[in-house]
This record gives sequence, C-alpha cells and structure tokens, in this order.
Amino acid sequence: MISLYVGFPATCFIGNDGVDAAVECLKVEFPDVRIKHVVYDARCSLSILDFCSMVGQRPGPVLLLEPIQSKVLEEVRLRLALKLPVACEMIVCEEELCAAVDTILGQFKSGEPMVPLDLAVALLVLAKLEDGHMWGGNAKGYMWAADIPKGRGVDEKYKDRVPYVLNILLQHSFLISKPSKGKSKFALNPSLKPDIYEALRLRSFPEKTGRLFLRHQQLESVRVLDDLPEYAAGRM
Repeated sequence: MISLYVGFPATCFIGNDGVDAAVECLKVEFPDVRIKHVVYDARCSLSILDFCSMVGQRPGPVLLLEPIQSKVLEEVRLRLALKLPVACEMIVCEEELCAAVDTILGQFKSGEPMVPLDLAVALLVLAKLEDGHMWGGNAKGYMWAADIPKGRGVDEKYKDRVPYVLNILLQHSFLISKPSKGKSKFALNPSLKPDIYEALRLRSFPEKTGRLFLRHQQLESVRVLDDLPEYAAGRM
C-alpha cells in the first residue's frame, strides 16, 4: 500500500468542514492509499525534521497545500525531492484536491522522479561497499570489480555501466583500488569518509564529479534507491 503525505493549512479552505473532512474524502476516493496528514501551524509552517522523518519511515509521495512558508517548502524539497515526488498546490475544492492527489500518485507509480542512470549506479555502488564495510586495509576490505554488479545492492542489469562508474569514482578519490591476480579490487577511500557519507545522504556528488554521471543519456527511476539507508548528517 502506498503512503501519501499531505500537508494542510491550519484553516482548511475546502468547504466548511475542515481538515478532517478533507482527509476522509481522500480515504474514500483512494481506499488503497494510506493517507497521512499534517496541519501547519498559524505561521503556515511545520516541523521539517519530524515531517521528513515520518516520510522516510515509509517513503511515499508528498503533497503540500498552499499557503506554506517558502523556506519550509524549499527545505522539504531539498531533503526529499531527489527521492520522491514533492508537489505544492493551491486547492480550492475537493475535486481539485483529488485531482492533485491522482497526479502525484501517478508520478510515484511511474517511478518519478527520474535520475541519471550513472548517478543511481554510483550511489548503489557506494552503498554496497559501505554495507560490506569495504574500507580497504586487508584483503577482506576490498571487493572484486566483477562481484560488485552481482545483486545484494547492485543489480546485474547495471553491469555494463559499473566499469565506467568505478573509473569515475576512482579518479575522484571516492574509491581506492589494488590489483590482485591480474584483476582489480575496490574499496571506499577511508580518507574521504565524510564526503562519501555526504554523497549517500544527499544522493548527489560535488559538481566536478556529478557532471560526469550526466553524460550517459539513459535515466532510471529513483525507486531503485528506495532501499538505501538513511545516512545521518555528519556521520564519520
């Protein structure tokens, strides 16, 4: 069941029955969707940390109804829009509310937002190595290049893009490597640990690195990143 997150102004503008009636309307119109809602405070604001944490527990599309503070909207989008569809709409009736929900659910089901394929693969590679504690050192701290696109984090369908991605990550020092038996092994660069966790947390790279993941034209659904953990800010 998809979870949908809706933010309402404190004074509901849909009819005269308030937020509860609007939520009940959505539950009737979309019985297969789990509706979770928040109500803004009198300043048209909400707790960004609490809201994004709630969404992160069971990811789903986000619909924020106007009026809402622009700074709040910007911060929510910064935290979530690379992972999930986030829409902001001015709604004046139940029909418009249901139409907006229908649109954003369709975006979520179709895999939006779309991200560059190589960017997705790069993040999956970092996450797989991090999950395996591959930070160099002894032989167990490295992974054979051929073993990276073999499931358990990096699907085999990406095997044609993995060599290019590994090369870029190596050139920009996110990875280290060593030869063994005529083949290459890779590990995360422990000296760049803060940068690696920042890339995983934000799901993006510094511009010099990130633009190299934009050259390949193919896009991939951001849904392939749904199983990545939530990496805390400042993790070392």
